Amino acid sequence: MQAGREFVTIVSGVPRSGTSLAMQMLQAGGIPVLTDGARQPDEHNRNGYFEYEPVKRLAEDAQWLPALARGKALKVIYRLLWRLPAAAAYRVLFMERDPREVFASQQAMLVARGDAAANQPEAKLTAAIASEVHAAKGWMEAQSHFRVLSVPYAEVVREPRLWAGKIADFLGGGLEIEAMAAVVDARLYRNVGAAWNVQSR
Repeated sequence: MQAGREFVTIVSGVPRSGTSLAMQMLQAGGIPVLTDGARQPDEHNRNGYFEYEPVKRLAEDAQWLPALARGKALKVIYRLLWRLPAAAAYRVLFMERDPREVFASQQAMLVARGDAAANQPEAKLTAAIASEVHAAKGWMEAQSHFRVLSVPYAEVVREPRLWAGKIADFLGGGLEIEAMAAVVDARLYRNVGAAWNVQSR
């Protein structure tokens, strides 16, 4: 762990928004990632999910997090950000992806599993997610122990070196930027929509 990196790095966003890629980049850059490997790589995420099972139970038990995750990166779905204990400082990489791409990617995964949730209407789902994400961002902005960097997935894939540098700067520097950029594989960017043409912010 780099001296002075006493915060917890959180990678968040909606499912299928590039959170696993961000975790992979952080690991390549030199930040230890907190993951247990319980969820194995598959055809939908060939490089792994980088999840940590106790995160799913943050609502019931979050006491472990400040000491165990400090100086490391942890993947936390946006719906659980409110459950992060105030005893730690957080820098959040919030992954952004075109809602249509997120829906298409989630649907493909659900269809492959034979899950009836694949039949839910796109407009209703994307509207609900947008509302929840807006609330999560608003909440984080009001927290003095949170700093947030929005990371557009399409731009990371298009300009990995640029975004590796931005992420490294946000996290205090000292990361292997070239190694971070090298793990980005544009061939894994599927369900591509209008986000590919998004302009730099």
